[in-house]
Amino acid sequence: MKKFLFAGLFLLSGLAVGSEQIELSFNPIKDAKYIYRMEMIQNVKNNILGQNVPLKTELKAMYLMEIMDKTAHETQAQITFREVTYLLSSSMVRARYNSRNPLKNPTKMDKTFDKMFDKLIDRPFMVTIAPDGSINSVTGLDDIVEDMLHVAATDGQMAALAGATMKRQFGGAAMKNTLEQSLKIYPASTVRMGETWNSEAAMTLANVNTDFKTTYTLNAVEKDRAVIAIESDIQVSPGLGMEGKLAGTQTGTVIIDTSAGVPLTVDVSQKAGGSVVVQGINVQMELIGRIKTSLETIEVLHM
Repeated sequence: MKKFLFAGLFLLSGLAVGSEQIELSFNPIKDAKYIYRMEMIQNVKNNILGQNVPLKTELKAMYLMEIMDKTAHETQAQITFREVTYLLSSSMVRARYNSRNPLKNPTKMDKTFDKMFDKLIDRPFMVTIAPDGSINSVTGLDDIVEDMLHVAATDGQMAALAGATMKRQFGGAAMKNTLEQSLKIYPASTVRMGETWNSEAAMTLANVNTDFKTTYTLNAVEKDRAVIAIESDIQVSPGLGMEGKLAGTQTGTVIIDTSAGVPLTVDVSQKAGGSVVVQGINVQMELIGRIKTSLETIEVLHM
């Protein structure tokens, strides 16, 4: 009889844990400081008239996020890029930048990227973030990007193209999309284990625009950590005069600190493919990408 009683109690306790609702929202305290590390890798394979033309883009960045003010409706944060590593490589152009380790034997394009990125490092800008992780505004960054473009204006046509790429990737609208990729992940209401919710976001990397329709699933809650599965349908617009879109999927996991509501890690992989038309020529394209972010609390001040 006792065995049946204990088994029943165990089952009931399991059901209680499974049905418990938790609230997930972006909820850091004022004056908190975080170091974010972000890595974005994108490989594009283009097949043009039977010839493979690859394009590789890598962006690694570390930035400081300082929580300047907070209300029930939004959080004001100051962001400052501390380190950036960038690589753009194709059969037509190759450009590199490393804020920590200056390149040996830099090319003319490398020197252009040096001048542009040097205008980005250690210059703060402001963002306002809603409880669901949406970015309400980005201020101050477009002025920084204009300075980046200005220093490249006299470096020739390829430099001008590189500057336009930087604007599409680091301008205020692009930064909104980039931040939302790792922050706009929270449900509109409390959720139970196994429940799902949906979100939409966009991202730009090296002229490639990607739209995401994502389903999130709460898979586990352990102490102050929530583990959430990510599954997305994605549509990719290659840009640069290409007509057509690629379709594919994104899968991965995000782990959230439930006490502060900040994403500790995000790790997603993307794959898309399809056909586009370039100047009347049909081009088969395949895109494979990966995005990883991690967060570290470096200081919390209690006022």
